[in-house]
Amino acid sequence: RIRTPTVAQEKTGRQSSVPPWVFASFLAMPDGVGGGYPGQSNTSNFRSLQYPIDLKPSDFSAWIASQECTDSLAEALEMANSRIREYVKKKLDLEKALKERGAKKEHNEEEQVAQEGESPESPKKGVGENIRSIIQEIEQGKIDGIQLTRKNITQGEAKALAEAMVANAKKSTIKTIELYGNEFGNEGVMAFSEVIANENSAVEELDLGRCGMTDLGAFALAEALKKNKTVRELVIGGNTGITARGSRAIAKALGTNSCITSLRVNDGVLDRDGASHLAKALRTNSALKAIYLGFNQMMGKSAADIARALRKNRSLEVVNLSYCDINDDTVNEIALALQENKETALMMIDLSGNNITDAGAERLVQALNESKNQTILDINLRGCSVSSCSDKRVR
Repeated sequence: RIRTPTVAQEKTGRQSSVPPWVFASFLAMPDGVGGGYPGQSNTSNFRSLQYPIDLKPSDFSAWIASQECTDSLAEALEMANSRIREYVKKKLDLEKALKERGAKKEHNEEEQVAQEGESPESPKKGVGENIRSIIQEIEQGKIDGIQLTRKNITQGEAKALAEAMVANAKKSTIKTIELYGNEFGNEGVMAFSEVIANENSAVEELDLGRCGMTDLGAFALAEALKKNKTVRELVIGGNTGITARGSRAIAKALGTNSCITSLRVNDGVLDRDGASHLAKALRTNSALKAIYLGFNQMMGKSAADIARALRKNRSLEVVNLSYCDINDDTVNEIALALQENKETALMMIDLSGNNITDAGAERLVQALNESKNQTILDINLRGCSVSSCSDKRVR
């Protein structure tokens, strides 16, 4: 091992702990460093360098102790550190993206099933991509459900399906319409709104999630809901084109609708004003049993309006507010609702993925204990900044 001190070592009085082969490894990197020792196997890589060093192997020991070698190694190390920092940043960004994707998958299980479609091993009646054959079955009254999740249905195809259902409404037995992920827009939404507005409609489940709906479609759907007496489950999540105006129309319809028991308005539909409109409806609605509002980060402080509505609501059993940028202040409003509403039906509250701390968690425990609540089974705080909790129901 060569122990000849460099200029820098003479000044500091310290011997280098880096053996010569490490110097040579860094300085012979194939992507080039400003200066370096050209090994036999990759000499051609250094011909393009501005200041290549041409040394014989016998001169290596003298050159390795030079200041130029020290400077070259420093440059090589800086390049390596830069790459490491870049790699770490990419790794952290990827882990964050995977965590959010995993959380979304975990907290929207029913939506995930809809997106994946039905398994070939267990087909359901009504599944099919051939629109004409489905229309024929509708006309013959031989179909009890439309399951066409993510099938790239066009606006024309959507309207054709809806018109066939309206024309054959008296003999129709269709109870399920699942059209999640088909970007047929407002025209398609308005067509299916006519289906459920028909007095002979038997539809109980309507999934229009991520279909390109904006306020115009929301207005038509809201009017249909005022007339409908059969729909129990409604999905409009993922339609980010709906603004506060559209949300207000849907909320007003919920004020008079006494049939819908499950509502999904998740994935970026609600902003601050939209959440406030929905909160007003929840104060008086007595039919809804489950509401899923996850991943509405834009609702901001209006999440507290939803929480305050729980003081009055007596029908909701499941409330999902996961990943809605909720903090301990909103948690305090939920705690007050648990304390004040003696007739609450709440069983499960999902607050996962929010900015909730140990203080917020203990506030919930305090509310449960003081109110002697017997209905709550689970308050989900996974993905929050909560280390531990004294009540097993709050986790």
